[in-house]
Amino acid sequence: MTKETLCVIVNGAGTTGAELSGLHKYLKKHHPATFVYYPHNVPGGFVGDYFPKAKVKDFNHFIDQTIDMMRQPFKHVMIIGYSLGAATASVIASRSNRVDKLVLIAPIVKNPNFRKFFRGFMASFAHKKNLTKVQKLFFREFLRRFQYVPKLHVWTLQRYFWYTKKYVKKIQNTNILIIETLHDEIVKKTSVDWLVKKMDTPKVERYPIDSSHFLFFDKKARIEAYQKISAFLKEETA
Repeated sequence: MTKETLCVIVNGAGTTGAELSGLHKYLKKHHPATFVYYPHNVPGGFVGDYFPKAKVKDFNHFIDQTIDMMRQPFKHVMIIGYSLGAATASVIASRSNRVDKLVLIAPIVKNPNFRKFFRGFMASFAHKKNLTKVQKLFFREFLRRFQYVPKLHVWTLQRYFWYTKKYVKKIQNTNILIIETLHDEIVKKTSVDWLVKKMDTPKVERYPIDSSHFLFFDKKARIEAYQKISAFLKEETA
């Protein structure tokens, strides 16, 4: 990688992006010639030295602004999206021919069955003694975050999915890595199957990790994801 490389990390909804700060630091350490930036609020303020700090509340504006930033003379551009941020990352990759690598982590790209998810969530939470440490962290963090998600974001969420379905099938000439969490509470295997089929490109690798949607709370899974993403970004683009 060269100094002309840009890596953009996009976080999900209802999150400050703090769970991605470790990935941000890991890539800066192991790819020192790469500039890495990510929004630390949804859609948020930008973290990094190259671009000025800014706040964008509308995700369409955020996508437009990010694509505009990518017009800088970078030799390589990499996009990483986590959770709902994977939908945004997919749209960015479909709307720009500058993206060499696309990484989608536990990608929410279509409307999940929230009713089924909440039923399972409450049933599990009713038996807290049987939960693992990682699951307890997930439940506490989910409840904390859900309290602060504005109801307006529910409508925004629907717009995300409509927007993503329109653009995801247009991704071309981009090498794609999907980090698939095998015990995901929100994203099921069928959703990832749908995504791969929609992309209709042979340049997709699915990498399974034995963890939940909130894999970054799990140290073993977190390190495994960091290492796989780093290795993928270092691969020569075909």
